[in-house]
Amino acid sequence: MDVGLISSLHLNHGGMSLHTGPGDPMPMQTFVPVGLLSLKAAADSAGIPAAIDVVEVNRLLVDGTIPNTDALYDDIAASVLAAGDDLVGLMTDADSLSHTVLIGQAVKRRSPDTLVCLGGPAVTPMSAEFIQRFPWADFIVRGEGEVTFSELLATLDAGREPADVRGLTYRRKGEAVVNADRPLVKNLGDLPWPAYYAFDMTTDANLYLDVGRGCPFKCSFCATAPFWERRFRMRPIDDIVRQMEYVRDRFGRTSVNFSHDIFTCDRNWTHRFCDELIARDVGVTWGCSTRTDVIDAELLQKMGAAGCDEIYYGIESGSPKMQRWIKKNLDLDHCLDIVRATKAAGVRPVAGFIVGYPTETRETLEETLTRFFQFLREGEGRSQLFTLVPLHQSPMYRQYEMTLDRPAEYYDAPVTDSRMAQIQQYRREHKDLFCTDYRFATPDVDEALIDAAEELSGHVVVLASLWPHLLAHYDSPLAWYERWVAWIERYNDRHSPGTRYRHQCEPRDLLVFAQEETVRLGIEDSPVAALVRYEMMRLDAAGLPSPGPRPAASTVGPESALRPGDFLGAEFPYALQELLRGETAPAAPGGGAYVVTRKSAADKIETIQLGRAARTLLERADGRRTARELIAEVFPPPSAGEDPQRALDRGLGLIRSLAGMGLLLEGEAVVKAPDGPPPAHGKAPGGGPARVNGKAPDGPAPAVGTAEAR
Repeated sequence: MDVGLISSLHLNHGGMSLHTGPGDPMPMQTFVPVGLLSLKAAADSAGIPAAIDVVEVNRLLVDGTIPNTDALYDDIAASVLAAGDDLVGLMTDADSLSHTVLIGQAVKRRSPDTLVCLGGPAVTPMSAEFIQRFPWADFIVRGEGEVTFSELLATLDAGREPADVRGLTYRRKGEAVVNADRPLVKNLGDLPWPAYYAFDMTTDANLYLDVGRGCPFKCSFCATAPFWERRFRMRPIDDIVRQMEYVRDRFGRTSVNFSHDIFTCDRNWTHRFCDELIARDVGVTWGCSTRTDVIDAELLQKMGAAGCDEIYYGIESGSPKMQRWIKKNLDLDHCLDIVRATKAAGVRPVAGFIVGYPTETRETLEETLTRFFQFLREGEGRSQLFTLVPLHQSPMYRQYEMTLDRPAEYYDAPVTDSRMAQIQQYRREHKDLFCTDYRFATPDVDEALIDAAEELSGHVVVLASLWPHLLAHYDSPLAWYERWVAWIERYNDRHSPGTRYRHQCEPRDLLVFAQEETVRLGIEDSPVAALVRYEMMRLDAAGLPSPGPRPAASTVGPESALRPGDFLGAEFPYALQELLRGETAPAAPGGGAYVVTRKSAADKIETIQLGRAARTLLERADGRRTARELIAEVFPPPSAGEDPQRALDRGLGLIRSLAGMGLLLEGEAVVKAPDGPPPAHGKAPGGGPARVNGKAPDGPAPAVGTAEAR
């Protein structure tokens, strides 16, 4: 039996923008499909006579093997469907289920005799309805799939009907048959490791180790606990550690994530796990997720020592009232203490919040926004804001299903118009199956305030240094947010009429709005305005050309003609280091600091603070003056008795330093800008970069670097 297993589509939301159009290259997240590799490993270890191939579709989209055309889903089917395949298995996730449907259809069109099987949390709770409505679907593996999938393959190989395969829903004579549920695996250590040997592990695809399953809590908005029957299980400690050592030694993987919602649910187990990592000196960093009420400072210190570098905390709401209503029941002040303790342990904290609950009010929304910005600052630029996604198995969905009143505004894969029209039709016709593409009504809160939060936090985080200063001029974060939502709605109506993402934005839009607000508030000459201007300059630096080879310091001599490199520069009347740390910054003496932004050789954006002499050198370098001439113009002449060569060497040292950073280049000046007229070096244009000093958008804005103090 020949079997192909296919991963689901995972959009990289950070790679999307309002300007990404239908048919543009698809920005996808690549990942090691551990779930599919686990199915293969279970079948292989059980001796099932099946040749199973695992295909990660997102990689094929990213590298252009599959182009984004009207034939997208047919091309996916052609790429993953080998001649003579008896069965194709499709992984499902809620946010890409509609795409999975079109892939399944394409597989069946291409090979009508090939059986199509689906599995995963997106189809488990509605397996019978799915089979009934989509005649191309033959099987659905419900819940935990390793044993069920292996038994299905064995039954098909023997030519029998799978009536006795527990955990399976299948089609028989055009009707859906729902077999009895399968009990969960008691000991996860009995499962074989995922079939890493069947995947190219040398890629940069994200790796999430399956270290445990289940959740014992009762959060009403979540489907994790119901999916795993509210049971909590962990793999044996030695099993996890040996997997970490294996992927390290066999594939050079020195960083992994753990795919478990509440990794520290059993604190004693976590202590023992960390002790084992430390004793064996594994040398693999790892990230995990947990709740703030099942962790403490002592455990955090040990986790940091054991290689944990990031923890995601689902806070979910900044409102004590909403905490009780969703049955999360977290103490928000304690949550903040845990975030601080996480930082103190050398671990990055990430806090997640949700808005858009059916009973959301202006009061609860204001409390959540206030906490979001508080945690953003305390977490040093790491906080996330989501809108509530309706999930079939959650208790909240069962209660409020009938209030789903509008499509969500979250970014979707930029497929062509004809394919998107097909997807939209399916979503309208099968609203209950594609419920995650909709949002609950919020009678007490304007829906625009919820919709605008869909993709906002990624941009807010990029500008994390701005909010402590700007929000101080509003009565509350909600007052700022309401003005922002009204502004971006009008802005998009003018500039992007008809867009599906009416309330979404680009980082520059936030800065344009902030500039207008500084004028309205009468603070256009304040530190806030200076910080907005700095962030604009960072964004614009992303449009600079990628730098060529930089001269070695030793090649720049006194007779070298020098011209400026590609950078943007401006003088700021306030100490940017203090502003970026969220501190109050008085006016700087002597006219302020001169700051430049430029691209590094790795195409990352760097910012550097320069002294007066360095600035003057950059301003006067025109491709005609030599280093000797520039030094004579910029530096005072040697004092009586001073060796002229020593004075020349001092100036030459600064010039070589600037050349090493790519700010000065040898040769005639080249006047060229990436788009339109060249920016004037020494003046700030209207924007700034997406990255600074190598920090990605989900990190804090760093302090400005320094070169030459005078």
